[in-house]
Amino acid sequence: PAARQDRPVASNKSTFSVIGADVTIRGDVTASTEMHVDGSIEGDIQCASLVQGETSTVTGAVTAESARLAGRVVGSITAKDLVVLRSARIEGDVSYDAL
Repeated sequence: PAARQDRPVASNKSTFSVIGADVTIRGDVTASTEMHVDGSIEGDIQCASLVQGETSTVTGAVTAESARLAGRVVGSITAKDLVVLRSARIEGDVSYDAL
């Protein structure tokens, strides 16, 4: 029988994913848990929770339940709970329920 595509096959219960400072991703990124980004992403991000480091750059739309931004974002941000640190630089539309 064919594997179901709507459920991950692996039972890895990782609580977060890390994109290191030396990593550049070109393309959309999706995570079902928390994602910590210190590197660069050129594409849209969709995740449960985003933590962005000061040296990080995201060029694309960010969609998350909660986001803690400390780096540079060029693109729209949609989050229920948003924390913008002093070091953050945002160029784009921002939508949130709580700031």
